[in-house]
Amino acid sequence: MSKGTYITFEERKPKPKTKVWAVLSQAGGEIGTICWYGPWRKYCFMPIGCTVFEQVCLREIASFCEEETKRHKAE
Repeated sequence: MSKGTYITFEERKPKPKTKVWAVLSQAGGEIGTICWYGPWRKYCFMPIGCTVFEQVCLREIASFCEEETKRHKAE
């Protein structure tokens, strides 16, 4: 589990070759998922409909996706 300012990244059951994380609001509830997106060959954020984000959360989500993509490609 990794914590951001207002969000938490919680690892879920992985897919055969890649990892999956739930993105949870610290106020409570799941706001989306981070998983591998094959066409772009990187981890991407898949938000749940009608969710709202501010700049700190967006930066932390983007940084998490970027770091995990680098880690995956290095393996």
